[in-house]
Amino acid sequence: MISDCEYNDIKLPYKVYQRIEEHVTALYIEQNINKVPINPFDIADRRGYIVKPFSALNKQARLDVFTKGLDGTSYFDPELKKHVICYDNSQIIQRVRFTLMHEIGHIDLGHRQESDLARKMADYYAAYSLAPSPVIHICNCDDYIDVANMFNISNPCADNCFRRYENWFNYGGKAYKDYELRMLNLFQ
Repeated sequence: MISDCEYNDIKLPYKVYQRIEEHVTALYIEQNINKVPINPFDIADRRGYIVKPFSALNKQARLDVFTKGLDGTSYFDPELKKHVICYDNSQIIQRVRFTLMHEIGHIDLGHRQESDLARKMADYYAAYSLAPSPVIHICNCDDYIDVANMFNISNPCADNCFRRYENWFNYGGKAYKDYELRMLNLFQ
C-alpha cells in the first residue's frame, strides 16, 4: 500500500531523482501544464489511459485489490492496446490525485513489475509532479500548509514536498537546472 509521499528506507541515487524530475518536466511540456494544481484525470485522459475507480471493477477484481491493500494499480491491456489505471475511489481527493500520479509514474518510467524500488521511484514521481520544487518557489509558499493548499495535496505529502523544496533551495535552487528552466517557462 502506498501512502502520500511515503519514502521508505530505500535511498535513490541523485541521478535517479534527477532523471525522474526530467520525466516530470517532459510531462509538463507534453501536457502544456502552466498552472497548479495539476489534474491527474486530465493527464491520464489526454494520454489515452483508461481510468477506473475500484467501485467499477467486478467483484473478484475488487476483492483482489482490497486483499492486497492497494490504493491503485495499473497495467497494459493488450486487447485495448491501452494502459488501465484503477484507483480506490473511497479515498479523499488528495489521496486519489497522488495515487493516479503514482500509477502514471510507473507507466512513464517503464516499470514492468512491482518492487520496493519501483514504488519508491513512482512515489517520487507523484510527489514531484504534484508539487515540483521550482514551482513551489515561484508560488512563494512559506510552509507546507501553503503547499497543501496551493497544490491540493495532503498535509503529509505537502510536508515532504516542502522539505524537498527547502533542500533544493538551500543547495543550489537559485541556479536552475536546464529542465527546471523549461518547466518554469511554461508558467510565464
